[in-house]
This record gives sequence, structure tokens and C-alpha cells, in this order.
Amino acid sequence: MKTLTNIGCLLIGWDKNILNECGEASHRQFRKLISALSIMLILWGTIGYCFADRYINIDSSLQKICVSLVFMFIVLSVERVIILTVGKARLMTAMRVMLALCMAFLGACIFDQIIFRNDIHQAIQEHREDVIKETVTKRLSIYESDIQRITHEMDSLSKATVLIGEELQKRPTIKGTNVSTQEQVVGVDENGKPKKVRTQSVSTVVMANPLAEQMKANNEQIQIYANQLEQLRQDKKNILETTTAEVHHRAPGFIEELEATLQVVSQSPISLAFYIILFCFLTFLELFVLTIKMGDSKCDYDLIVENQLNLKRTLMDQTSHSLLAKKVA
Repeated sequence: MKTLTNIGCLLIGWDKNILNECGEASHRQFRKLISALSIMLILWGTIGYCFADRYINIDSSLQKICVSLVFMFIVLSVERVIILTVGKARLMTAMRVMLALCMAFLGACIFDQIIFRNDIHQAIQEHREDVIKETVTKRLSIYESDIQRITHEMDSLSKATVLIGEELQKRPTIKGTNVSTQEQVVGVDENGKPKKVRTQSVSTVVMANPLAEQMKANNEQIQIYANQLEQLRQDKKNILETTTAEVHHRAPGFIEELEATLQVVSQSPISLAFYIILFCFLTFLELFVLTIKMGDSKCDYDLIVENQLNLKRTLMDQTSHSLLAKKVA
């Protein structure tokens, strides 16, 4: 029992030496605080483990336990603030009540998502069917827009290619002119240097019409457009199957399950009543330590701590007055 008492004092921050000097009332207060704190630690340890398992996507049991211990440490720290408060702090009490309501709401949401798992799963499936319909409609409009755009560009390019083909039928070849310049010696000048004259020769050549290359490039681009249209039509054909697999294979998130929980709770008076009962239960559990600590009656442990505080305050005041008196003298 002594070992358990030492562990309990370590948890709630009590001095074991002061507790040993106290009577049965303090020991009962100690056991009540330990009981209330144990309930809170077990409760929030479970909530932390479930939260890590469902929403943080942790596979390792050791890591889930670590998250659970973090939740328990946070709750322990909050409760120790209340337990170690000397006297009554109204502002702290009000803050603890508001914090209890928030914690109860979070705990109730997580527990409800576990308890109503099957109903929530059904609500999520129904919601996802609506999401699938909306997504398919949006994607169909995008596909239709792309198909119309590519078809329009393909038609315009085909018309231009037809005109080029007609022109090639009329003129498969074109005539070109080559102009070359040459220097010829026509004699010598007075100094005996050769005299040169530049002459130009003009020749006509027949070459393939350059529009043939343009027509080839156009046909290649038309084939690219045709492949794009075929791919878009195939994607459009499989859009329902693809979107359904994409949405249904998506892991449910906390917000999605929370919305489904609210939908399940709001649609059924029985589930709403159960949620309210669970919320009140968690709220009262959160206020356990606060009500034990802030009760009207004080145990002798609290009286000893307050007495020590008053003695220290009195001693410090007397010391201050003595020092001031010496300075004045």
C-alpha cells in the first residue's frame, strides 16, 4: 500500500510526508482523487488509442500506445493544475468547466464514431454516391468541352488540308529561276592587265510544290487529334467506373465521419438521446476532479498546505517590516 500511495502522490502532486501526518479524511480525499484521475486516464487513453488507429493511420501498436500516453499525459497535467491549486480560483473553475465541455464533445464524437460504425459507414456510402454523381457530371462537362475543342481544331485543319490537296492537284510542281553571276576575261587593258566582265545567266528549274510538306505536317497533326479524341472517348466511356473506384477506395477522414455522425444522430431521436447521454456522462466525468477539489469541505491536507502558505506569507511580511524599520532608524 505504501508503494501505491507513493505512486498516487507522484501522479497528483501531493507530498507524501504531509499526507502521512494527516488523518483519515485526507486519505479518503486522496483515494477519491486517485479514483477520479484513474477513470480520466483510462478514458482518454482509450480515446487516444482509437484516434491514432482510425485517423492518424498508424499501424504499429507501439506508436498507438505512445499516442495514447500523450493523451493521458495531457489530461494528467490538466487535472494536476486543479488538484494543486491552493484555495479557490473562480476563473480557473470557469475555464475548467468550459474545457470539460470541449473535451466531452471531442470524446463523445470519437466514441460515437466507434459505436455507430455501421450506421456511419452506410451514411458515408450514401454521401459518396452523391459525390460520385456530382464528380461524374463535372468530369463529363470537361470531357465534352475538350472533345468539342479538338473536333473543331481537327475540322479546321482538315478543311485547310483539303484546300492544299486541291492546289497540289492543280500544281504538283512549280518552276523556279536560278540566277548565277560569272566573270569572263575579254582582253587586256593599256597596262597589260586582263579585263574582266561579269555576266549573269538565268535558268529555269522544275521543283516539287512546297505545299506537299505542309500537307504532310497537317496529316500528322490530324492523326494526333484523332488519337486524342479516341482517348477522350474511351476515358469518357469509363468515367463512371473510374470515379466510383476512386471515391470508394478513399480512406474515410475524421471530418467525413464527423459529418456522417451528425447526420446519423440528427435523423434518429434514439441516437440523439444516446449522444446526449454519452455527452453528459463524459462531461460529468471531466468534472469529477473539479467537484472533489472545489467542494465546501476541506481535508486536513489542504488545511496544512494553506497554513504553511499563511505562515510563509506572515513571516515574509514581518521580515519586510523589520528591514524597513532598520532602514528608517
